[in-house]
Amino acid sequence: EKLNNLKICSADIRSFYLLAQTKEKMYTKLGPEFGERAGKTVLVKKTLYELIGSCAQFHRHLNGELAKLGFYPSKADSDLWMRDTGDHYEYVAKY
Repeated sequence: EKLNNLKICSADIRSFYLLAQTKEKMYTKLGPEFGERAGKTVLVKKTLYELIGSCAQFHRHLNGELAKLGFYPSKADSDLWMRDTGDHYEYVAKY
């Protein structure tokens, strides 16, 4: 049942760490699952789950995308974003 007749949506961003570019210079050697490329050294461009800065990089990336869509962060909670559509507000809560 809707509270106050509000429309509610929820979403999950799968593999979200892979959306942001890494600031760290990181190289890795490809394993056997890469076939003929196995053993080659490559530069990692996207953030990876276990990198120290991955979470922060993703949040910077998501904040930029939300801003492009006209959302701005709440002064009370930087993970609550909103935008005025004229006749109502839309909210995005990150966690």
